[in-house]
Order: sequence, then C-alpha cells, then structure tokens
Amino acid sequence: MSKTREDLTITEALRDPLIAMVLRADGVKLDDFKRLLETAAKKREQRASPVGKFLNVISNPAAMCSYC
Repeated sequence: MSKTREDLTITEALRDPLIAMVLRADGVKLDDFKRLLETAAKKREQRASPVGKFLNVISNPAAMCSYC
C-alpha cells in the first residue's frame, strides 16, 4: 500500500489556481497569505509531537511515577 500526501505544500498552495481565485475574491494578497502559511508552519514545528512527549517520559522513569 502506498501512502499519499493529502495536504499541499506551501509552494503548491501558492501556485494553486483555485486558491488564487479565492484569495483574489477575498482581497487577500498572495504575499500576506504566504506569510500566514509560513508562520503557521513554524508554530506547528515548535510543538512537541505526542511521540516525542512519550519518548521523553519513558527515558525519565522518575517522571512516570507521580507518587514516588
């Protein structure tokens, strides 16, 4: 089974004709939309993933025991 990516990259979104039409209709400049997407991507990267949190907990056994 092959995995497909459902989300557009920022570059793909900025080149998408349908998104461009919606931005024009809403009066949104492409540069403003690009900045919005880049800011959201940076904030998303900064969040710890659930797997990362789990790995941090199991690497520190004392953190797992709340009554120790």
